[in-house]
Amino acid sequence: MPNHLVSMARSSPRLLSAIVATLVTLALASAGRSEQALMWTEKEDGGLTMLSYGPLDPAQNPLFVLSCFSGMNIVVLDVHKEIPDAKPGDPLTIELSSAKAQSPLKGEVGQNETTGKTFGEASDINVNPVLELLRDPGPLTIKMGGASATMSEQGRAESVSKFVENCKLE
Repeated sequence: MPNHLVSMARSSPRLLSAIVATLVTLALASAGRSEQALMWTEKEDGGLTMLSYGPLDPAQNPLFVLSCFSGMNIVVLDVHKEIPDAKPGDPLTIELSSAKAQSPLKGEVGQNETTGKTFGEASDINVNPVLELLRDPGPLTIKMGGASATMSEQGRAESVSKFVENCKLE
């Protein structure tokens, strides 16, 4: 069979080009499926307002989630990124930074009960410095121990604006 393909390819350079083009297209299509676009979104449900950066697929955890519990005057930040060598309950500094500013938040390492992966969580935070940083232009960087990620600017301003409108803190 391989010899048959070689002889067909020699007799028809167009066939060889078509095969190569098809293989390249299939490779690119499968690579595109594994890489999901991350987006900024804001959701409000009763007294809970959430600002998140992650895939639109609700089955997947977003990278960044800022949750505002309006009735309780509490804001929590969760960063779903595996933290190397961290154990649940370990103290952790979550550093959110832009080109202009930095906002370190004291938190701790949590663990997803389903996957066993660690993540960062800062509870009852002062949301104002975080919101100021989120309004800065350009990409944002988040660091926790040996883990880091960059979050794009696209769609952030609108989502932050909606979050501020719906997050009612006294």
